[in-house]
Amino acid sequence: MNMLPRSSRALLLLGLALLLLGAGLAVRAQSGRMRRAAAVSVPAAIADRHGLLGLDTAQLRARGFNDTAEVELIEIYQLVADGRLHEAVARSERLAARYPNFALAQLLRGDLLRAEAGQLQHFADARVAPADAAELAGLVREAHARLAAYANAPGPGQLPSNFVALGPRVAHAIVVDTSASRLYLFGRDAHGELHLVANYYVTQGKLGADKQRAGDLRTPLGVYFITRSVGQRWLAAIYGAGAMPLNYPNAWDRLLGRTGGGIWLHGVPSDVYARPPLASNGCVVLANDDLQSLMSMVEPDTTPVVITAHVDWLSPAQLAQRRAELRAMLARSGPAEHTLNSTLLYFRGKHELLVVQYPGKRDDKPITHRDYWAKENGQWRLFHAGVLS
Repeated sequence: MNMLPRSSRALLLLGLALLLLGAGLAVRAQSGRMRRAAAVSVPAAIADRHGLLGLDTAQLRARGFNDTAEVELIEIYQLVADGRLHEAVARSERLAARYPNFALAQLLRGDLLRAEAGQLQHFADARVAPADAAELAGLVREAHARLAAYANAPGPGQLPSNFVALGPRVAHAIVVDTSASRLYLFGRDAHGELHLVANYYVTQGKLGADKQRAGDLRTPLGVYFITRSVGQRWLAAIYGAGAMPLNYPNAWDRLLGRTGGGIWLHGVPSDVYARPPLASNGCVVLANDDLQSLMSMVEPDTTPVVITAHVDWLSPAQLAQRRAELRAMLARSGPAEHTLNSTLLYFRGKHELLVVQYPGKRDDKPITHRDYWAKENGQWRLFHAGVLS
């Protein structure tokens, strides 16, 4: 174990502990001496066979954490918590070299080098001009979001409450958790069962979520669909490796008087690896590698994107019960096709919303129905019945 001067080690672990506390993780006292030096509990990672975040790397990858740079970053935090500073410094230098545009990795490397030299003054100890202070604060928020996502990773087999049922043409579904700055991609196996495919860090609007009007710098909440895929050659540099526009404002948004448009899933400029959690004009923004991976898997027109302030994770049995309840409600309320081969997407925000999509025919030509139901006085009511050509 590489030992650094007590004061610098205490400061480093203090900063890490505060970061973890901000991310909502449980931290424990490591020793009486460290408690006196840092005046705060720090992770007792050595005593935990799963380490800092309660899950080992293989388990996290199984839960969709497949951003290589992000996984490496968290592993370096683990080394710091274990007191293995020399190894953490070496790993951070390799990470920074492989991803020179990953600002958070560069910040961590700088902290570790100063800690090793006994010169660390505080966590995120970057010497920046006042004009760059906001950028530094954004990196700290990014670290909080990434660590919290690991700490609160959904359990094996858990599914979002939003994906009540997916029709046979729906191969993938996406849920964005704005409170966690995460995008979860689900796919269907050979038996039609949903499973988690990927779990990405994302950026949202500068003023958060719940978009209401054009230019309000917020990301919309609700049920949307990817309308098309746009390659990098057709885009300005700010959109990075590609884009997938969403159908905001949808019929429900228009009923509520929401305005604006141009809400996309897209990448970042080539000189940036990721942006802070609150940094877009309303779009959902991913690292370019993540965006390209996503674009290679999902299908425009059929892929739903539910953007919610918080994902309600359910067991398959709980989701099946909700499916049965909502299908029974639809069966009482309308034609049988509402429940056969239909996609049912649930959203709960200021209103409880159910989007029902199912196939049909008009003049012997196939069409797609997309209906919007909402609860009013405790009862489901059809507010809009739409047809997609």
